[in-house]
Amino acid sequence: MNSKSKFFAVISNLLIILPIVMISINSSIMNVDAANNCEVSIDSAWDVDRAVTLHNVDSGVYFPGIFSEDEPPSRFGTSLPITKDFVYEVGIEDGGATAISMKLVAGYRYNFCITFSPSLNSNSTIAKGDVYLMTKSNWDSYKIEYNNREFQDMEEYIDYIPVEWRDLVTWIPFRDVHSYEGERYVQFSVGIDSSGSSLSSLFGDDSANDYYLVLDGWDNSRPNDFGPIGDDMNAEILVEAEERITIPAFTAYMLIGALPVSCIIIPIILHFTYKRSAKEDRKEVMPEQMPFLEES
Repeated sequence: MNSKSKFFAVISNLLIILPIVMISINSSIMNVDAANNCEVSIDSAWDVDRAVTLHNVDSGVYFPGIFSEDEPPSRFGTSLPITKDFVYEVGIEDGGATAISMKLVAGYRYNFCITFSPSLNSNSTIAKGDVYLMTKSNWDSYKIEYNNREFQDMEEYIDYIPVEWRDLVTWIPFRDVHSYEGERYVQFSVGIDSSGSSLSSLFGDDSANDYYLVLDGWDNSRPNDFGPIGDDMNAEILVEAEERITIPAFTAYMLIGALPVSCIIIPIILHFTYKRSAKEDRKEVMPEQMPFLEES
């Protein structure tokens, strides 16, 4: 086999093996994310209050674009990105919700561990709630729904709306998967793929990096949510931030394009390779003369 044939053979093998290797790497990273526990190491030199902001859903009338009592303009948008572990404790009022906002950035994996417990003055031993991770726009919709909970039953209307259109009229958790309802202990991991669009960076808006961890204790519009327990609760939040091995963005295009392209290119490469080798083998064989027989 000549050098050209070897080259084409190597290329064809790479086109077949590369997608399989990339899928295996992505699967292994996802499995590690799901199995990792929160092993938080506290850095006393890091000021958590500069990176985390506490919010109460019951903060009066709220309109998007206008800061409420728990979102002062001086603090909003100036939080430090989460790059270190931290522990945070919050209280959840009966029939209310508490949230912490933080900036999650690309290149890090965040492991969340939330534990509900009865408050000190509580007479109940039940401590269960709902946990949602959502973006700022969904947090705005969440607050609007809470403030209008006495005037209309949102759940009744949402049941008539197709699932793919519900994000136009109500809030949804981040990536439509980070919702954990009716749990005493919640653990999940998330990795941020990008740090917002270039358009938001151009106008100086970094709210695309703001994420809200919502601890819910009221009957919201989601059909599977856990209702009020009749008493206040506490919640301990452990967040582990660690740098992760990121696969370059162009590999996604390679993964998507390699399979259909390989189905076209590989047969063509194999066809010309074997056709050329057949011609070369034919040239090396010396023709044989057939004996000529004459009738006597």
